[in-house]
Amino acid sequence: MAKPAFIRSTILANHGFTGVFTLRQGGISAAPFDEQNYGSGLGDPESNIEHNLHRLIKAVALPSKPHQAIQIHQTDLLWCNGQGHIHQQHADILISNQARTAVSVCVADCLPVLLADPETEMIAAVHAGWRGTAAGIVKHAVRSMLDHGVKRKNLLAVLGPCIGPCCFAIGNETASALEKSTAGATNAISRTAGIHADLPEINRLQLIESGITGVHIETITTCTACDSERFFSFRRDGKRTGRHLAVVATPLRT
Repeated sequence: MAKPAFIRSTILANHGFTGVFTLRQGGISAAPFDEQNYGSGLGDPESNIEHNLHRLIKAVALPSKPHQAIQIHQTDLLWCNGQGHIHQQHADILISNQARTAVSVCVADCLPVLLADPETEMIAAVHAGWRGTAAGIVKHAVRSMLDHGVKRKNLLAVLGPCIGPCCFAIGNETASALEKSTAGATNAISRTAGIHADLPEINRLQLIESGITGVHIETITTCTACDSERFFSFRRDGKRTGRHLAVVATPLRT
């Protein structure tokens, strides 16, 4: 059986953190969730999801099982510590300042954002769909980290794979909400052939507005809707498709 496939963040790895975004390959889930699915309650047996997660933890060398929550496209935040599990609580921001801890979000077109501070070793995983982006969810996450001792100059951010502006067609109401979310967002909305939004760019602008220096922001540029071989996509395939996991973990200590 193939090993779990994933993209590893370079900037997080360079600072001792583990930050990964899973791909489709390397799991045991059957179609239409083939192969490496992490989405519960979609029709894929929970035993498959647990098996996929166990193999990922081993392949990536995570310090513990990652924390997850019930995502509802809002800006609620959950502080996590210790051994991870799926919390029966609404949260689209998962955050921790505890050693040997991993936090994660599930996505299938929405933008996953991973944050980490090398000084305090605080980490966060953010689920930034268009509603969360319009509400400034990454700004909420950064603000919470700053309130707990993180310095802006140290903060690292990774914008993971998501639906690209090539495929993310939206309506006027959504465009208006996104344009109001941060300075410069209007330039990330194209109106040449319909209306399309660049979610990574809007979130990057929000991170810049929050005081994060540009060289500390890594963007993994790829479109989940375009690449059916490597990515699940809700926009492309509908509800019966798998979910990726975006995980960030604190540095391993002996």
